[in-house]
Amino acid sequence: MLRDWSERVIEALVVPGVLGLVGLGFVSICLRYFLRGEYALFWAEEVIRYGFIWIFWLVSPLIVRKGVAFGVDLLTQYLPTALQRMLTLLGNLAIMVLLLVYLRQGLTMVWVNRTQLSTALEISMSWAYLSIPVGITGMLIEVARQSAEQLRALLAPAPARQRSAG
Repeated sequence: MLRDWSERVIEALVVPGVLGLVGLGFVSICLRYFLRGEYALFWAEEVIRYGFIWIFWLVSPLIVRKGVAFGVDLLTQYLPTALQRMLTLLGNLAIMVLLLVYLRQGLTMVWVNRTQLSTALEISMSWAYLSIPVGITGMLIEVARQSAEQLRALLAPAPARQRSAG
């Protein structure tokens, strides 16, 4: 299956980001222990922490897309397809409501922390907290897309059965 543009953009940001953060961590540890802390990168720990927070939230829509985040189908797999789709739509609606609450709270956190500075980097903490509404927005878009697909499939006319000749 071809990956769409959003997967390629996320991959283009995340793969070098993870490699860069791991490399920064390695260099920071080497400087701290092998050079006895004379050239320690005091800011590296914050960059790594906030970088991985951003990476988590950037990847979260892909987690939803691949179906590895939400869903328990232990019992629903035995239900008729139409009922499965209706339950999926109902579950997706509940997920979207919860994500909207998270989005609102994430935006509140961005606003409330706009004047707080990080310890080492001395940047606004809003930059770290901004990852939450960005990731939640991506998750909302993905759940809405999946819901539209389920609704289309539910409303589509059932294919006519052909009678076998014989």
